[in-house]
Amino acid sequence: MQGDYLDQRLIGRQFTISATDLSVGATFYGILYHLNATQDLRVGDVVEVIHADQHGLTVRVVTAD
Repeated sequence: MQGDYLDQRLIGRQFTISATDLSVGATFYGILYHLNATQDLRVGDVVEVIHADQHGLTVRVVTAD
């Protein structure tokens, strides 16, 4: 499936959290993803995608702002 391939390509990707990412979700390849994390996310945090599935992206903080 095309969607599964795109989701898996995001694993390992790093990006900086924006206010939109926190309130709406992050968009990659034209797909809006809900973000999940085990720690609180803040605008400016650099995160890495560690899991991707139909429920969204799970990220971990790499560096905090």
